[in-house]
Formats: sequence, C-alpha cells, structure tokens
Amino acid sequence: MRTGMICPLRRTLVLMGVLLLAAGGSAFGQLQTGDLYGTVESSEGGPLPGVTVTLSGVGAPRVRITDEAGRFRFLSLAPGQYQLQASLDGFSPVEYSNLTVKVGGKPEINVTMNPAVTEVITVTSESPLLNERKLTRGTNVSVEELEKIPTARDPWSLLSQAPGVSIDRINVGGSESGQQSVFVGNGASTTQHAFAIDGVLITDMAAVGASFTYFDFGAFEEVQFTVGSADVSVAVSGVTVNQVTRRGGNEWAFRGRYLRTDGDWQSAPTEVDGNEIDVVEEYGVDVGGPLWKDHMWVWAAYGESDIGNLLPGPEGQALDRTQLEDVNGKINFQAGSNSGVVHYWKNDKIKNGRGAGPNRSPETLHDQTTPAEMWKIDDTHVFGNNFFVTGIYGHHPGDFTLVPRGGHDADIYWDAQGILHGSYWDYFQSATIDQARLDASYFFNTGGASHELKFGAGWREQENTSGTIWSRGKLVYSCEFWGCDPSGNTALVKFARDKAVGISSTYESAWIQDTVTVGQLTLNAGLRYDKQTTKNLPSTSLANPALPEVIPELAFPGNDAGGFEWETIAPRVGATYSLGEGKTLLRGTFSRYAEQLGQGLAQRVNPLGYAYAYFYFTDANGNLVLDDDEYGSLSYYYYYNIDPDDPLAVSSLNVNDPDLDPAITDELTFSAEHSFKPEFVGGVTLTYRKISDIPETRQLVIDETGSVRLATSDDYVLEGTTSATLPNGQTASAPYYRLSAELSEYGQYYTNGEREQDYLGITLSATKRLANRWSLRGHFTWSDWEWKVGDDYWRYHDPTNIVSNPDTYSNEGADDGQVVGEVSAGSGNKDNVWINSRWQFNVNGLYQVAPERPWGFNLSASITGREGFPSPVYSPELGKEVQLAPVGTFRQSNVYYLDARVDKDFEFGDFALTLSLDGFNLLNEDFVLQRERNLGVGIANEVAERMSPRVFRVGVKLTWR
Repeated sequence: MRTGMICPLRRTLVLMGVLLLAAGGSAFGQLQTGDLYGTVESSEGGPLPGVTVTLSGVGAPRVRITDEAGRFRFLSLAPGQYQLQASLDGFSPVEYSNLTVKVGGKPEINVTMNPAVTEVITVTSESPLLNERKLTRGTNVSVEELEKIPTARDPWSLLSQAPGVSIDRINVGGSESGQQSVFVGNGASTTQHAFAIDGVLITDMAAVGASFTYFDFGAFEEVQFTVGSADVSVAVSGVTVNQVTRRGGNEWAFRGRYLRTDGDWQSAPTEVDGNEIDVVEEYGVDVGGPLWKDHMWVWAAYGESDIGNLLPGPEGQALDRTQLEDVNGKINFQAGSNSGVVHYWKNDKIKNGRGAGPNRSPETLHDQTTPAEMWKIDDTHVFGNNFFVTGIYGHHPGDFTLVPRGGHDADIYWDAQGILHGSYWDYFQSATIDQARLDASYFFNTGGASHELKFGAGWREQENTSGTIWSRGKLVYSCEFWGCDPSGNTALVKFARDKAVGISSTYESAWIQDTVTVGQLTLNAGLRYDKQTTKNLPSTSLANPALPEVIPELAFPGNDAGGFEWETIAPRVGATYSLGEGKTLLRGTFSRYAEQLGQGLAQRVNPLGYAYAYFYFTDANGNLVLDDDEYGSLSYYYYYNIDPDDPLAVSSLNVNDPDLDPAITDELTFSAEHSFKPEFVGGVTLTYRKISDIPETRQLVIDETGSVRLATSDDYVLEGTTSATLPNGQTASAPYYRLSAELSEYGQYYTNGEREQDYLGITLSATKRLANRWSLRGHFTWSDWEWKVGDDYWRYHDPTNIVSNPDTYSNEGADDGQVVGEVSAGSGNKDNVWINSRWQFNVNGLYQVAPERPWGFNLSASITGREGFPSPVYSPELGKEVQLAPVGTFRQSNVYYLDARVDKDFEFGDFALTLSLDGFNLLNEDFVLQRERNLGVGIANEVAERMSPRVFRVGVKLTWR
C-alpha cells in the first residue's frame, strides 16, 4: 500500500472501520456466505411476533426473535446443512431438520405453528429451490457435486456448468489443468470476470479478468458462478467465480485423498496433433474441529497436484509439467452476536514447458513459478434482529516468473512456417493486493411492506512491478511468415526495449439498495458508485544490447496514465412476482455495469512498457539471424512507443484520452421459473445486453507540416489486393492500404468510439435436487452476439479489414453485423483461439444404485456440447492479418464429450472409504480445436490441435468423523 494523502472516500472507510471494529467488527457478505429468511404464522394465518427461532448446524446455534410481522432472518451463514426450531408459549414447537444454505443463496421458509399439543412437529422438507429474493443468475456447485460429478478438478473445468459460458480449451481428465482458461459469458468480454476465494477478491488487474493465483480443489466447500446480477454489490458484467473453502465444526473430522490419471490408461490418439496425458496425480489431507466447542474452530489443509501433459511440437511431443502445492489454515470464532474468521492460504506453482505447441521449438518454452499468499480477517456483528454489519480486510502478495529455456544469450526467430526458434523473452512480476470492504443490512417495515436496506463501501489497491527481457534484445521474422517481400533474402527484425514498469491501481466503491416485499411482489432498486484510477510509477530500463543508439537506457519518472479518472454510477432494478402459491416466479431486471480498469491502460503510455523498433535487413546467409556483418543493411520500417528523433524522451508517443470513460454494459433480463415438484425446478431466461462506449485505438501521424494529428481513412492509399484459397476451396481477395508517403506514424490515441456490441441470449435450465436416489442439473443457451459498427469508426481507421486483435474489445476491423469473437490470450498454445459459440449446453446428474444394499454404489455423468469456435482466415501483408471472410464463416468442429464416474462408499464405524473410477471423453472423440488460420503459409488450414483422447482416473478417499 502506498503512502500519501488519504482521499475522502478512503478516509470515510477508515473511520467506518474503526467505529465498526469498536462495536464488534465486520465481514464480507455474499462472496462466501448465504442468508436464510422466514416468516412465522399461526395456523389461522396471522403473523406471530415474539417467536424464538433457533438455527443450528455449521458453527454455534444462533437465536432470533420474530418481529411484529412474524419475520426473522439469519445473515452471513457459512454454506452447509442447518436445522431450525421455532418455539412460543402456547404453541407446539416446530422443527425443520434439513435446510440447505448455499453461497449467495437467500432461501425463505414459512413456518406454521399450531396451538399447543404435547409433541414437537417436525417438518422434513428442504429449503425451497425457488427464491423471490435472489438477485443473481448462475450456478452453485456444492461439495457433494464437486466430489461426485466427474470433472478435471480445477475451477476452470467447472465453467461448462455455468449457463452461457464458453471456454478456450477442453480439459479432458486434467490435460489442461494447472493453467488458466480464458472464457466469455453472456456477452461479457474476457477482461470482465472476477475471482474470489473466501471473500477476498483475487482478480489480477495486470491481466484483468484472470485469477491472481491457483487453487486446491480438494479444499472447496462450494463454488459459485455468477453470470449476471441485479445486486449492486456485484461489480462486473462477466462471470464472478466465488470459491469457499471448508471450515472446522463441533466434531473433529479428517479427510485424505489420492487420485491418479496415467497415460497408460489413455486411448491412443488418432492423430499426432492431439494432446496426451503423461501422468496426473493429486493428493491432499484436511482436518478440522473445535478448539472450544460452540465458540472456536480450526481447520487446516494441504494439497499437491502433479500434472504432466505431452503436447505436439515441431520436434515431436514436448512435456508440459505443472506442480501445485497449497497450504490452508483457518480459525473461526463465535461469541454471542459476534463471529469471524482468520484465514491464511499459500500456493506455489512450478510449471516446466509452458507454451508447448506446434509453433514452439523446445528451447523457446518457458519454465514458470507463481508463489502467492493470502491473509484475511473478517468479522460479523449482529446489532439486534434488524441490523447486521459485515466486512473484510485482505492482504495478498504474489510473484510470477517466466524463464525461457534458451536463456538470454541466443538469437530468436520465427521461420517461414511460423515456428519459433532460439529462445524467447524472460518475464518477472511482483504484485500486492490490499483490500477492505464493509457491508450493512437494515430491516424495517412500512405498512404492509418489508424492507431490506443494504449499503456498503469498498477499497482495493494493486501495486505491480514487472519486467521483460528479450534474449540479445531482438527477434527476427521470416518475410514468408510476416507478409513482407522476401526477395533478396529480406527479413524483418524487431529490437525491443526491455520492459520495466511499475503500476498502481486503486478501486473505490459504494452502494445502496432496497429490497421491498409486498405480498407476492418483491422489488429491488439500488445504485452503485465506482471510482477507478491508475498511474505509472518511476522505473528504469537498460539500453538495448543490439541497438543502444536507438533504444538507450531510460529513467522514467512516472505519470498519471493520461489523467483520466473513471467515475460511474450504475443503477440496478428488478421485480419478482410469485404465482400459484409460490410455485412460479416471474422476474425482470435492468442492470448497468462499468468496465473494470486493467493496468494495461497505464502501460500504454509508459515508455518503458512495450516499445519496439522494426527494420528490414538483408539476411545474406538465410539463417534468420541478424549477424554482425548484416547491420549495414538495416532499413527502417516502424517504431512503436519510441521517438526516433528523441530516443531519451521520458514521455510515451501514445496518448490516453484524458476524458476516457469505461465501456458500459446495459442488461435487460426476463425469466420464468416453475417448481414442478418441491425438488425439481425448471426455468427460461431471456437476456439482452448492449455494450457501448467501447474504447479503441486511433493512429497518430506527423503530417507534412510537422504537426501531430489523428489519421483519417482519407490518409490511407490503396497498396494492393491480397488473395488466397479459402478452406472451402474458393479463392477470395481483399484490398489492403498503407498510410500516404507524406505521413509518418507517430503513436496511438486511445479513446471511446461509437462501436457497440449487441448480445441476445436465451437459456433453458433445470435443477433436480437429490431425491428418490437421483439428481440432475442442466442448461442450454442459444445466443447471438454481434458488432454494431457505424461510419465514425471507419472515419479514423485504416480501411483494411483486419482480423487481428489490438483493442480491448475483440477484432479491430469488425464489420457491422459480424459476430464478436474474443481472442484467447490464455496460457499454453491457446493464443490463437477465437471464442464464440452460438449454442452450448451441459447436463450432469447422479444416480444411487441400490443404496439400501451393502453392494450399492453411485453412478454419475456429465455431457457437454458447444458449437465450434470461429477460425477467421487471413492473408498476411507486412504484419496485417487481412481478413478474407467474415468471422464465423469458417468454424472448427462442433464439440461433444461425455464424462462418467462410478464410486463405492464403505463405512467402518467412524471411518468411511470411497473408491472411484472416472472416465473422460468416453466416446473418444478427436474434434479439431485449432487450425492454421494464416493462408499465406505452406501449412495453411492444417490441424494445429485436436481434443485429447479418452482417459481414466482412479481415486481413493478416506474420511473419519
């Protein structure tokens, strides 16, 4: 955390924190907990005030007294099973024996009490699946489903269970585990996601939309995916991934596990371009119990995963190995109306062979380390029946390194087939996230209406220092691959400034929302305020060793990233109407979301960020290396973020618009849910989104008068027409343009444009809770996500239709009506994947075979399908990927895969032993996932990746309680 003057909002947060801690503290609500609401009535239908309601289960018992309307509520409950008892003199006690609370859930029950009789009335029904107060859409995966439904056992492999979400890779039994997937959800960009663990936001704002770290899957109690929300406390328009770890209870419990997926249990791939598993192993233990029964509990866990995959490479298969190690420790405490958690978590990741794929020689692969820690303290205080205060403080430091196997003293080059040789760049990062958040809920009644007033504020800061070192300071491109004229042995060389940046970003927010219930109608309305800022910190970069006169040593004093400041007020409103005694719910919502500010915007105007000087040269011996005797043939082509007239300038050529605003997403949803049975609910949701104020880059040029100005489309002249044979055998051509010779490229201007994106989706969903020996959950989503591009965009842009991805929001040259294809920048060989599926589905379920018999066992399965991703083909023309067909014209194979599991539980007194066998891609499909999109190379349209073959995993779990 940096020192300096405390801004008014931050000063207010500090003051609120002092006051609340003095009163008993605070905690972080719905990212790790759920709520339970209820009403107590007499058998004649009148409300019963003064009823003592006791909730027991996870932690110590909690007690509430019903208000004048007979209402009670329990907030900030850990996920799990609870029991409730209601008692009042003159009435028979009522017990609910099986109430389930999920992360973010808000179940509401109605308790009916009869005049006194001798026995206790026990109600065996579970928490209702329908919920009038629910403000979010998505999926909760319980601990039972995490253990019983076949998955590859990382959070990204669970994303297929979230409606409307598309992922850049297919994880077959662990073939893609140990690295992050890139994904989109319901019209939200890849940069608009959020990750949280036990209430601590761990979104990496340096790689905005990604997780700061990795996880121990065996430590989860529940995982929640939110794909949209009318709740003002949810900031992002993308998917919020909430992960809640276990905690200790009043009984000591121990769990141990071992799982193994062996390459020998794998079907032979049908083609050599498929991925294969070498060995994937996971083992771990956790133990928890009371330090002081009903008051203090402890829980600790240790887990390791060793993931070995064989990936196709230009010299045969390459081993990509990932080792994950996690340590978790947690103390929970509860004393009367106060409760809290102290949590420490540590993850170490070692990855050898990152980036393996058909276009990377072994010496160019990276070895990675990613150590990270998390410290968290939270506390909850209940000020009577109607006032609850919650909050959190978290501290999260971490590092990230990528070291190329070729080292720092080797020449790097891309050959004519687009294969990298020699070495690559070396990268390091050190970052710290600090955050605090306060939430409060106040309940009151006005006439026949009940109100839940929710308000709060938050602060978060990420400070990040990072650097990139290029081996020998340069990289050579073959002109056959790059698209320049290869005659006379011409090649292209890029001289790179070693990146050395420090960035600090601050996020402040406040919100208020009222949820009003009047009879069968529930209304919510709220406002969310966000202020997002970022700045560049002072840093120094050494001179380029190969061309120091053009890229000298530079000491940068820092800057304000252009002076823009994102302040937004986002409204959220919703209405839910209950029909048929609560068996049908009709909902409608309007929600506005502001783009989250990534640190890349500061780096755009940092001269020590990405900066390059490009030159042609005569590669006399054809070795794609700039040899000492070839420097005399250097011929200038292009500078990026370097001023050739003033190489010691400490200001960037790039400019961020000082009035830059975040992109805005406006969302409308309409849905209907129906409870066909108490344990079975189906629904349909229609979602419309419009994304506007989308930022874009515009070219700055120096004109014939020496002035710097924006280029317009009139400044570009037709240079030629490129053509190639399309995958369907037809020939296509397209014009390409260059800046007029009277103009010189200067830098880039980043501002809001008039482009928009429209998303329309419809989701069908069904949930069957485990009853009568079986459970099921599934969804199907159809969507249409396309660009709306007006004349203003083309007024300032190169008229060449370009398929590359230099902007925040997808392809630069998108035509009006073209589908939005988000380009993956994920780890591994996934940086060429375009994510867009107009339909996807997942259905998973469990069936208990003869549970009453000693030989009974469990069967479960999951089937997933989606439309194949786009493969937008292009012809290279000097670095421009000239689009030859609209995105979506050519797609990879549609993907379907079936996973299944069988397991058997054995009980021996206090011990239980579970043996399991999981099978992945049981139909052994080998769908094409990637092809070479560059139609100007000899391997055009050849398969670059197939889905991994069928594989099996065995597991054993030991439980003692």
